[in-house]
Amino acid sequence: MKGMATVLLALTISVVPCFAGPFPIYVTVVMHTEDPPTNPDFTQERSTYLRWRDALVEFAELLYRFGAAFDYQCEWTFPAAAAIYDQGDVTANTGGKNVLCYLHDVLGVSIDPHAHERIYNYADVAELIRRLGVEPSAVVGGFLYWPPDDRQNWERFREPLRGRRFPRAAWTGRILWGAGTAGHKGPDLFASGVWRPKDRYHFITHDPESPLIYIGSWRRTTMRAGGLFELVELARRGELDPGGMYTVGIFVAHGVVVRGGEEFLAKFRDAVLEPIGELVEEGLVRWATLPEIARIWSEECGERPTIYIPADQRELIRSLFPEG
Repeated sequence: MKGMATVLLALTISVVPCFAGPFPIYVTVVMHTEDPPTNPDFTQERSTYLRWRDALVEFAELLYRFGAAFDYQCEWTFPAAAAIYDQGDVTANTGGKNVLCYLHDVLGVSIDPHAHERIYNYADVAELIRRLGVEPSAVVGGFLYWPPDDRQNWERFREPLRGRRFPRAAWTGRILWGAGTAGHKGPDLFASGVWRPKDRYHFITHDPESPLIYIGSWRRTTMRAGGLFELVELARRGELDPGGMYTVGIFVAHGVVVRGGEEFLAKFRDAVLEPIGELVEEGLVRWATLPEIARIWSEECGERPTIYIPADQRELIRSLFPEG
């Protein structure tokens, strides 16, 4: 019966195998477009916006050709700029659609809000996405999980969030991704798996009554496919629970794609997309966006929790949450 007990997880707990072995491992590519000063204020720089827009479209089309899942997580400046500049000839390379509509409607990209909440909060960013004709996903695209009493307080996503700049706007998050620390200067969490964190002080405790799902990113690295190849090898060696559901998020910064140009795209194709394509053919890997992963976990795996913390981080994370 749901809610009978809270399950403390240090590595992986599952009840009945969801698959024959720990395969497939579920993988998505996650991109962040940041707010200033990390990335430009695109609303004030049309030429810069167009250059970043073209790079995003080219990258998304490359992923689409390989059948890769893509979660695009954007701060406020990019959708705000799209609302200003995506008109006329600007949309020629996106079939007459604004860039987010093209990504979502044509390429099947999940458009997830991402916010440091310096000016616009998550509900505001979701509203900016919505005004472009795209329904934003329920993914909280990055948040602070440590220390537990940080300024963001991710537990507030349990309830519908009202906008700060758009007070009439509301958005409800249901999926957490990218458990991190301020400036990524602390112990960002590199777990793989899916579970419902109990609360801020028991993040690695699964609570079936919690309304928020966390999807682990694993290593997040770019050219090493987020650590996917390492995870596949661990599974082949029998070090993963055969009943677990394992996840990888391959993180790619928008700025890296812009600066790297064609050279970056070629390297990413050769080092990441082509090798993963072989794993997909073998049935070891399945591409899925974060909302798709959450749905599969709920509908096909009975919400059996899985947490797998890498060995080189396990002792540290346990010390942060000694009670889970």
